[in-house]
Amino acid sequence: MNDSTQSGPAEKRNFRRILPSLSRLQIPDPKKEMLFSELLSLLGAGLDFSASFRLLIEGEKDRRHKALLQRLYADVVAGSSLWRAMEMCGRFSPLDRGVVRIGEETGRLTESLEFLTDYYAKRTEQHRMVRSAVSYPLIVLGVAVVVVIFMLVVVVPMFEQVYARMGGELPTLTRWIIGASKQMPLFFGVAAAVLLGGAAGYLLLREQESFRRAQAALLMYTPLVGNIIRKNNQAHFCKLLYLLTASGVPLLTGIEMLREIITFYPYRQSFGQIADGLRRGRLLSASLEEYPMLYDRKLVILLRVGEETNRLPQMLRKQSDELTRELEYRLRQLGSMLEPLLILFVGLLVAIVLISMYLPMFKLGGAIN
Repeated sequence: MNDSTQSGPAEKRNFRRILPSLSRLQIPDPKKEMLFSELLSLLGAGLDFSASFRLLIEGEKDRRHKALLQRLYADVVAGSSLWRAMEMCGRFSPLDRGVVRIGEETGRLTESLEFLTDYYAKRTEQHRMVRSAVSYPLIVLGVAVVVVIFMLVVVVPMFEQVYARMGGELPTLTRWIIGASKQMPLFFGVAAAVLLGGAAGYLLLREQESFRRAQAALLMYTPLVGNIIRKNNQAHFCKLLYLLTASGVPLLTGIEMLREIITFYPYRQSFGQIADGLRRGRLLSASLEEYPMLYDRKLVILLRVGEETNRLPQMLRKQSDELTRELEYRLRQLGSMLEPLLILFVGLLVAIVLISMYLPMFKLGGAIN
């Protein structure tokens, strides 16, 4: 500990030089999983926090991540709590900071680290499930879009010249496709402007409450996606509230802490109303019942049973496990539905272009006969 204290000024100078790269550093989920898992293993082996963190720093090979760990360690040695150091570096999510804060303030840091390790392991697995389910259809869709664009830009004008020399009235679908071919440069310009404008608008408005409310409403009412978001946030709610109540944190305090951890707009707003209800002496389940779009009826009933039998923490843990299993099932279901839908869309797109180009030939053949 003394060695690290004596080297503090030199470390601070190094941090100032490397801060620009740290500000661009995004910690991927597998890296977070490894970080929390290794710290959990070292602390579980009986090492103190200082020795554990020094070992983490020595074992890190990536220069930027190593500098990040050194910065965290220096802040903790200087007297800051770990969650506060994570907040100051700006590279950890509110969930990371909130869970570590729960662990530090309740004396159950190992359980908090275990939660984060399990969370990022499952999240990484869920991302792999989604990628494996949609990667092939997206590749097919991308190739098909390129082919269709090539047909509209190159092939359709050639057919148009042939049909112009032949004379006669073209079918409506063919005229529509030829018109779309002529508008392709305009379409590309409009698409680029919309994408750039949408990205700029998102960056400017993403912190405004009205925009976050509208974005959350759009996501919640999107088929399949809305259900996945609900299951994910409900699982986080149950798991984190279990961690708090099992640590002896009062229920009202736990709900107020969740506002800083679960940041999805509808749930964060609901926590304020739930906390007000708890202050007035209402049951947690009665407050949750006022938000049927956010909390499933089954969850409300089981939490009411837990409150009436004084087994709320156990019921929260059971529900968090069940909701996590349901979430994984929904993700697999999403992947199994996306693949045939995208392939069907690709087939229809190509078929429309080809049919529109060959329809005049069919009419010509009928006229000759």
